[in-house]
Amino acid sequence: MEEDHSRHQSLLVNRFRDSIEFANRHLTLSRYLVRDNRDVFYRIEKMMLWIMAGSTAVLLTIHLMPKWLAVGLAILLVQRVIEFVVVYSRNFIFGRGRVFTDFKDAQQQGEWLIMMFSLNIVQMIIIFSIWYRLISLLNPEAFLEKLTVLNSLYFTVVTFLTVGYGDITPLSPLAKILVLIQVILTFYTLVIVVNGLISIHFRKK
Repeated sequence: MEEDHSRHQSLLVNRFRDSIEFANRHLTLSRYLVRDNRDVFYRIEKMMLWIMAGSTAVLLTIHLMPKWLAVGLAILLVQRVIEFVVVYSRNFIFGRGRVFTDFKDAQQQGEWLIMMFSLNIVQMIIIFSIWYRLISLLNPEAFLEKLTVLNSLYFTVVTFLTVGYGDITPLSPLAKILVLIQVILTFYTLVIVVNGLISIHFRKK
């Protein structure tokens, strides 16, 4: 049996799993909320709502901030994208998330995951809007036009939905790289996360 198991091991899968576990231990805020069993999911929901409120405030006021503060906050928000990838990879690729053990009812588990996924998507849209707007503020020629709050949100949603109307276009290398990252994240979300949510929510007992 051990020989059969070792024969089917994958170098890439093992390295990816190790990377996800390392990031889960050291780069996720939610890990600090699940060290005990007291109101774990309530605390995670509360954390998400506070982060979304704070991110929205940053998006609305980033043009008033000193450049060093705006850039510093933008860099800190990278952690939120990393946590999004880590948490959902751990849950849906390796099935090692806490939600699989703490929820005994499959229906309740699916409902909570869908609700949290919705909050995370809104969070990702706000964060990318912040980044796009910051790039536009630092370099007015980074996009076809200077991005306002509304245009930043509009461009982020259009990119996330892969619609691509072309009325707002990234021109600078940094803006193009960020768009590529968001498109890759969208692909990951559709293939891994949505498939996992559907599988859990509609799984028969």
